[in-house]
Amino acid sequence: MAGREKIVIDASVVTKWYSEEEKTDKAVQYKNRHVKGEVEVTAPALLLYEVANALNYKPDFTEEDVKDAINALIDLSLSIEQPTKEIMEKTVFIARRYNISIYEASYIALAEILNVTLVTADEKLREKVKGHPLVLLLE
Repeated sequence: MAGREKIVIDASVVTKWYSEEEKTDKAVQYKNRHVKGEVEVTAPALLLYEVANALNYKPDFTEEDVKDAINALIDLSLSIEQPTKEIMEKTVFIARRYNISIYEASYIALAEILNVTLVTADEKLREKVKGHPLVLLLE
């Protein structure tokens, strides 16, 4: 599907796909667009662990709920990028430049390498990297 829009999405957005939160409706629009083939959603492999961790700490989620959500996420066939030297080097650079975690920086690094937008619901992250042209707050 040449020409299809590609975006990077972080765990703050994907968690909303499985848990009713503020802006869940906006987050689900990205999932629906991916399912329809309108947009290719990509993320570092870390995404799966971060989403599982976030859901695991939700008091209303059972162990089975977490497993079901992660299985559903895997079934969506997102473009999951494994770490490479290039991604890791850029991640470290970004983490130090903006004084953010390696985890947060991994999404921005991938967006920069692919030259696509990163969509995040993490307002604190957006504030820390204010002015970064590829980081878009979920709205």
